[in-house]
Amino acid sequence: MSAALLANIGLIVLLMYSLIQFTLTARSIEEDRRTRERRLGRLEEELGHATAAANDAKATAEGSAREAAALEEAVAELRAVRAEADAKLRELQSAPRRRLIVPDKAVLVHGRLWEVTVVPVAGTAANGAEAETPAGDNGARVYLLGATTDRDARFRAEQRFPTGLGYRVQKVERFKRG
Repeated sequence: MSAALLANIGLIVLLMYSLIQFTLTARSIEEDRRTRERRLGRLEEELGHATAAANDAKATAEGSAREAAALEEAVAELRAVRAEADAKLRELQSAPRRRLIVPDKAVLVHGRLWEVTVVPVAGTAANGAEAETPAGDNGARVYLLGATTDRDARFRAEQRFPTGLGYRVQKVERFKRG
């Protein structure tokens, strides 16, 4: 019987060894599962951060595209405005320039300056002969006079250019720079 007892004891030892091996393997599997879950949690968290960053980048790109489109429209508008301004500048440069004539610089010390437009009376000149005016020009000249009021400026202009000599003061207005 001792051989049977030894066989039973061997079997029990083998069974105990198998149980211990099974328990160790189960613990190892459980530890691997927990490690995998921790890694999976970290990866999901990183994926969430990466997704949020990608969404932010996408929103920024879309915003930049809208801003670029708005800037392109503004550039097109500015080009149109510049073309208009260039056309107007060419038109103004081709037009005859408005000249101011200053007859007496010593009088310009007054506080106000006045633009006085003097035109020759139609058909007469200073010597009584027929007035000559260039084509498209009515012969008007703008004089810059110093005076305290518009009446004073008109009076000074009428003294310098009397109606008896074929002149007429057409307009008196404040001098505007530019």
